[in-house]
Amino acid sequence: MQKIQERLLYMAKSAAKILEEKNIPYMIAYGTLLGAVRHKGFIEWDDDFDLNLFEDSYQEAINYLREELPDDLFVEDEKTEPKFFHAWARLKDLKTEVFNAAFAQDNFYRHKGINLDLYKLKKISANKLSAYIEEENLNYLNRRLKKNLITTEEYESRIKNFQIDPQNFIKEDGDKLIYAVINPYKCKRHYIEDILPLKKYKFEDTEFYGPNNADKILTEIYGDYMKLPPVEERKGHYSKIIFK
Repeated sequence: MQKIQERLLYMAKSAAKILEEKNIPYMIAYGTLLGAVRHKGFIEWDDDFDLNLFEDSYQEAINYLREELPDDLFVEDEKTEPKFFHAWARLKDLKTEVFNAAFAQDNFYRHKGINLDLYKLKKISANKLSAYIEEENLNYLNRRLKKNLITTEEYESRIKNFQIDPQNFIKEDGDKLIYAVINPYKCKRHYIEDILPLKKYKFEDTEFYGPNNADKILTEIYGDYMKLPPVEERKGHYSKIIFK
């Protein structure tokens, strides 16, 4: 796990350096943000690293990363992976090979290295969020079906059983602008004032940009986030990893 985390930190530092030099905003998210606040670095059992980029500068960020990443890393998206079906790009490591039991669909990709997700933050009216999530979920399933990565039966079943987390909607918000993460199976809404202005958080031996109000965001996602989960839930994503 230590070797995995060292590699992830290298990947994250490489990306952050490029983005900061180009004045492109980003922020750590999900378990990475939780690790920064609760542990000042990686959660002991976490083999993941998540960054959020902003939709209005997302493609610019991807272009710079594609051009300037070190040779042992690359941007994985529809341009570099024929079967790519995610709605966001990822950084992929060429010096590792992993097998993912938790997310078996990733095993369809040609390159099996450690990945770092580059999620997309979209600014949207709160009252349009429901339709947006439904559209993203349908697009996600359509991409997988088109590339023969899901059966017709599973496709129809997932559409039929699709439900939206009611916590994503607050009636009083009306047409208030919020940020939503483009991630159909883990969509979260955030108030703009909880995201901006960004500020730095200590993470291991460095600092990364994160949201303005980490406590609010982590509470919305995890509840009592300072409380450790039960031992049986302290699991990583990868079932096997090879270092080259």
